[in-house]
Order: sequence, then structure tokens, then C-alpha cells
Amino acid sequence: MVLKTVTVEDILAYLGDDVLTVFGSVADRVIDNITDVARVNERSLDWINPDKEDKQTLAEQSKSKVLLVDSSIIYSSALRQQDKVLIVTSNPKYSLARIGNEFFVEKTIPSIHPTAIVSKAARIGANVYIGPYCVIGDASIGDDCFIDSNVRIYDGVIIGARCNVKAGAVLGGSGFGFERDKDGNQFRFPQIGGVVIGDDVEIGANTCIDRGALSDTIIGDYTKINNLCHIAHNNRIGRNVTITGCVNISGSSIVEDNVWIAPNVSLRGFVHLHRGCVVGTGAVVTKDIPENETWVGNPARKLEKR
Repeated sequence: MVLKTVTVEDILAYLGDDVLTVFGSVADRVIDNITDVARVNERSLDWINPDKEDKQTLAEQSKSKVLLVDSSIIYSSALRQQDKVLIVTSNPKYSLARIGNEFFVEKTIPSIHPTAIVSKAARIGANVYIGPYCVIGDASIGDDCFIDSNVRIYDGVIIGARCNVKAGAVLGGSGFGFERDKDGNQFRFPQIGGVVIGDDVEIGANTCIDRGALSDTIIGDYTKINNLCHIAHNNRIGRNVTITGCVNISGSSIVEDNVWIAPNVSLRGFVHLHRGCVVGTGAVVTKDIPENETWVGNPARKLEKR
């Protein structure tokens, strides 16, 4: 975390319309850190979880003098006597995340490391960082992307804006596709599609996303993929999908928006996960999953409420 002093007035200006109201005097108020509950002090920015039953007590007992809260917190006499400032937003944790990223996360200076190999035909957007020992083919990388060390991006990959690709990821390599001849021998099927990655996508370390065979492999906006995952050829992953660690998605599957996939899940090819469904840890998915259902187990089946 970057150590710096930030005025509450600067925080309010940055949050803008996210702020519903403010209680207490912000004049000359500063913070210099955000931290976990155990280490909060008077100069920390603390947040109160709206889901906590004792949230009012937590606000009154916090050592912080500046709190991010939702509208259910009352500016009580105890809070006034402690001279605390309440910044009221609809989602305090999201507001804390915005503040942390803006003021306390160390920023990487946009640059291309001298050891990186970048094709002259590559299209690199503004404010992009490409780390040591990356190899970038005839690909397109949007504005404000961060490409960590040892990443391989093949020809034909299109990456949107503000994406984060972590170390060792491989994007656009040939998919695992074969066809048999009359004698049953396997020969490679042409893998000539591409990979299209939307905006604000995160791709974890050592994750592989294969290019399509004849069509493209697609990853939607705001999707987050954890470390050590494999996304095979021709998959279509929607918007705001969460794919946690060590997930394998076999080829030609469809994962719609807002799906959540737990660690160590395997999807066979040609399955369809409908919008908002949840797949539990270690599940093996062999059938389509309907909208908003939770499936678990091997083979995966609907989790029935008791």
C-alpha cells in the first residue's frame, strides 16, 4: 500500500455522486491508510458492513474518525461526541475499493519492458504496461491495460480496455481439436479463429485461453478469471462472470452473464450455463444448467433446498 495523506475533501470530490450525504465536519480531516479491522486507527478510513446486525455499535466503537457507511447508520450522540465523520454511500465497500485503488494502490508507469518482444503489427493502446519477457504477436491491446511478465499473446487476439493479464498467461494458442481419418488416426483440425476479450477483464496467472477453431473464443466485459484456469476453443463467456481458481471449461460451451463458477470445476464441451447460475466447488458439469440455479457434485445436479 502506498503511504500518503489524503484529505477527506479530496475523497468526497473523487466519489462525486456516490456520496449521499456527509455527517460531521470535514475541514482539515485527513486519512493516511485503509486497513483491516484489527489495525484501524484514528487516521484510517474504516467502513461498516451494512449486513452486520451490530453495525451501529461497530460504527460507534471503531477507532477510525472517518467512516464509510450506508444510510441505516444513525449519526448518534456517541458519534458526535467522538467527532467522527460519516460518509454515507449506497455501497460502502465499493466506495472503499474505489478510494483504495485511486489513492493507495501503487500505480505502474505505462511502458514496454526492454525484454518484451512485441510485433511491429501489434496495436497497443494508450497507457499500457507490458512486463518483462512477454511475447506479443499481431494482437490488439486496448487502453490502460496491464500485461504482467512472461505473458504470451498470439496473433489475432483482441483485448479491450483496462484489462489485467497476470504473469504466465497464454492467450490465443491453438485449441485442442482433432479429426480422425478412415483408419482412426487423429489429425489436427485447423485452429484459425481468434480470441476476443472485452473491457475490464482480469485473467489470472498461468491461465490459458485458446483461440477458436473456425469461430472466436469470446470473454465478456467485467469477467474475472482466477489463476490456473483453462478456457478451451470456441467458448463464449458472458459479462460479469466469475471463474475461480483451477477451472476447466472444455470447448464450445456457453456461459451466460453473472454466472459464478467455484474452484476446481470442470465443464464438458457443448454445455450451456444460463444467466446467474452457480456451480459449486469441484463439480463436473455434463448438462445445461438453467437460469439462477445452483448445481453441485459429480456429475453436477441441482442443489435442492431442504
